[in-house]
This record gives sequence, C-alpha cells and structure tokens, in this order.
Amino acid sequence: MSAYAAFRRQPVPQQNAQNLKAITVPAPTRGIVQHENEAYMGPGACLISDNWFPTMRGVKLRGGCARHCVLPEAVPVISGFEYITATQQRMFAAQQTKLFDVTSTTPALVRSGQTSGNYVASQLSNLSGDYMLACNETGDGVLKFDGTTWTMTTTEITGGPVPGTSQKLSYVCKYRSRYYFIETKSMNMWYLPTDSFQGALLKIPMSGAAKRGGYLLFLASWTVDAGDGIDDKLVAVTSEGEALIFTGNDPGSSTGNWKQEGRYDVGKPMGMNAHASVGGDLLILTVEGIVPLSQTLQKTAGELELAMVSRSIKRMWREEVTDKRAFPWTIKRWDEFGGIFVTFPGGTPGNRYCLCMNSATGAFARAVGWDALCFLRMSDRMYFGTQDGIIMQAERTGYDDGKPYVATLVGGWEMFQARSQQVTCHQARAVFTAGEREQFIPQLDAAVDYIITIPPPPPAGPDPGVSDVWDQGKWGPDMGGPPPPVPTAPQRLQYAQWDQPPPTRPSNRNTMWVSIGKSGFCHAPIVQITVAQQVKPDVELVAITATFEQGGVNV
Repeated sequence: MSAYAAFRRQPVPQQNAQNLKAITVPAPTRGIVQHENEAYMGPGACLISDNWFPTMRGVKLRGGCARHCVLPEAVPVISGFEYITATQQRMFAAQQTKLFDVTSTTPALVRSGQTSGNYVASQLSNLSGDYMLACNETGDGVLKFDGTTWTMTTTEITGGPVPGTSQKLSYVCKYRSRYYFIETKSMNMWYLPTDSFQGALLKIPMSGAAKRGGYLLFLASWTVDAGDGIDDKLVAVTSEGEALIFTGNDPGSSTGNWKQEGRYDVGKPMGMNAHASVGGDLLILTVEGIVPLSQTLQKTAGELELAMVSRSIKRMWREEVTDKRAFPWTIKRWDEFGGIFVTFPGGTPGNRYCLCMNSATGAFARAVGWDALCFLRMSDRMYFGTQDGIIMQAERTGYDDGKPYVATLVGGWEMFQARSQQVTCHQARAVFTAGEREQFIPQLDAAVDYIITIPPPPPAGPDPGVSDVWDQGKWGPDMGGPPPPVPTAPQRLQYAQWDQPPPTRPSNRNTMWVSIGKSGFCHAPIVQITVAQQVKPDVELVAITATFEQGGVNV
C-alpha cells in the first residue's frame, strides 16, 4: 500500500456508525403543567418555570425588582389599595397596626393603633367629589379619604352594628352606585343610600341564605357582559365557600326589585382580597384552586375540578395552600404586562416567590425572588409589599433589589419518538430572540428518567449598561461636568452620548451545539440564565433542538 493510500478515508463499519436524529422542542408556551401524564406530555409544557414567563410565542426572562420605599418598621406589609381620580393617583399600604401613604419614596403615616392590617377599599364619585372608604377585617372603623385628608366616619355613618361609631364593619363594596358593608364575623350585610358615603345604615340579614354557616367574608360585583349594566349581580361569599348571588338596586324596595338569584359552592376562600374581576367573570382563590364564578352555576363539585383556571398546577396549589396560611392571599391584574399575579405569602429568605399567569393563555410560572404579600398599581406600574416592610416595584432593572437572580426552565419529558428504548441525548441547541445589546450566557442541560436535578447556575453575562438613547442614558462627563466616580456593580453607570441612534430590532440567537451526553428513557431540557444588569432583560426562548441516538430496550 502506498503512503497516499494510508491517508485515504475509509468508511466506518455499519455497526459502529452513529445513527443520530434531531428533534426540535418548542418553547413551553403552556407554562407549568402538572395535570398531564408525564409519559405522554403534550408539546409546549414544562415542569419548572422559575422567572421564565410564558408569552404567546415563547417564554421570556422577567425583569427584576427595585425598592420604591421602605416603611419605618421591618414587619410584613399585609395589604394595599389605590385611590385614582382624573388629577391624582395614590397608593396605600398597611402593616399590622399602621396604614401608610406610599405614593412617593417617603412613606407617610395615615393611621396607627389598628388591630389588623388586612384592608379593603372602595371608591365612589358624586357631585361633591371623589371619595374612598376603607375597612379592615377586625372592624376598627370605616376610614374616609377625600383626596387630601383621612377621617373616621363616626359622625357621618349612623346606625349599624354599633350605632354612632361606624365600627364592626369589616368589608366595603360598591354595587350599582351604592355602598354595601359586612358586619364583622357575622352574616349581616348593611347598605347606605345611593351615591352616598354617609347616612343611616340599613340591615340585610343573610343567615337564612346560607346553609353551611360561617360568616360573610367578602362582597364583589359580578357582571355577565364584562361591563356595568342591568345584569350586574352582587356576590356575597362566606368563609365556608358559599357564593350568594343577589340582584336589584334597592334592597329596601317593596316592589320586589331586590332578590336572591342563587347559592353556589365555590370552595373556602383564601382571604377577603382573594378575588378579581377578569373580563366578564369573577376569579376566586380557594383552597381547591382558582375558581371562575361563572363555572359554578353549571357544574357540580366534581366537574368544577376540570373547569378551574389553576387545574394545570393543582399539585403546586395544594402544597402552597397547606404550607402558607399565615397571611391572607391576594390576586392582582396587570393589564400592561399581560399577566395576573397571585401571592404565595410566606416562605423563608431565599425561598420566597409568587405566581404569575398569562392573562391571555392561562399559562403559569413562578416569580422566584419576589416576596409578595400584596400588590399595588399606580399608572402602568405594579408594586408589591414584602415581609420585611418594603414596597418593591416589579419589572424594574435586571437585579432583584440589587442582587442577581437566576431563571430556571425545565421542559416537559421527551421520549424522542422511542418510548420503550434507551436514548442518548448527545447535543442540544437553544434559540432565543434577544435585543442586540443583550450579552446573556445561557446554560443547557437535561434531566433524565423523571428525576430532576438542577445544576449550579451559570455566571452572569457582561452588563450591557443603559441604552444610549434619549431619556434612558446619562449624558457623558465630557460635556463640561466633573469626572464620574469609579462605579461598582451593581451601581455601575453608563454615560451615554445623546446623539446615538436607537437600538435596532431584536435578533435571533442560538447557543450553537452544546454537549449533553445523558442517557435514559426520557429527557427534559434545562435552560438557565443568571441575570445581573442595569436594564430589564430582553430575552425570549423560542425553541430547543437536540440530537439523539436510539439504543436497545433495557430489560
């Protein structure tokens, strides 16, 4: 054989050649799915979605959170509410004994000496102005806010459980231009005249309307047509999970205008603020899950299990309900973000989180690191109160209160078209849509055989800094100002040139092929990114491609 023949390529024997195949798994747009058989999970599902929020086309990295204000005492912020008129917007947050105005970065004390920090508020406008009434769950007294001053309504609201004091009223709700109240720990409801925040209270006994006993927990206005109309209902929900439906605009009318339309079982609520109006429905947080009120009218208790909004995370919901009952739960819509947020209040430092649901698709994820006990809205921004007495702004910067955070995604179990065979996943590649200035470092791995082991997170990518565009970057020191101080992360500042063009549109990126090298009869892809940057990340996962080789059947 010549010297040249020795270097000639020789074919690999058939029995030794790799028989690689490729498969592409779409991003889990269906979010966390726990109600499907793990051996036959459909596409678009995932097992863990921490800080990856599902969108209509993929999953995106969430933004961080930044301090808005710090309350004087480092105790839990139990509840919050807003006051909104044409000329001003205000936020209020309550701790166990005190109520604060937290509109600005310097909180202002509104009320002290209270016996509960679990508040509810309702706003009403009439010819004399815009007013808001607020109650807490122990009935310390009804508070009134007129846009400037907080006062007690002891002389304005007469009658009631304790005449002349406006006390022992634990809930307030506006229905058809009339205020309705709940008497503390009772089955009595009270109401005021139309379009009025003052006057004599009239009583509506409700003990005969419920069958399970307990007491009235909250009231809500429910509409069938997603607006204010003649079909609006007043829903009174008891502590034992009965929803009493009423209609009419005058409970004192002798013409039969006011009547009860039904009584339905919804499950025990998780708090008096554990409900939200979404479209033409009322979502209620119960021990069983998130129940749409409209479904209780036509389904039995067994059928209602499949109609719950939270059916895909049933196992997680039950675990959270069992572990976290010390604080009341709340739910909040954030339309500008396209999500609905639910508190999972409690947890130890480093293990605190809340739930996020895509309001369009119903897909769930967790915001790990957001220690939310209550939510607040002002303009198009959302805030939450923490166990340490801090009001945080959500989706702000790329740090969680100045600290990096990790986004972890574990996709659904994949059998690689061979449900009975041993399969080796050789390589994987993830495809992202990202802004051109993003310098994130993704890490790919895989779990096998229904055992999830999360590897240590990757390092954070270089901080791209603030975009060099108008109203986002700081003008450079070469404009005549003093030289900047030496910055340190995470306070590092970028000094922008004000004549720079805006960023271009996002671009597609991929990790190229990454070695996985794991064998098993099922695999689940793992994608991790550590976020540590000044601006909110702009990264969305599109798909994951993997190469695999089928083996024999292990017996």
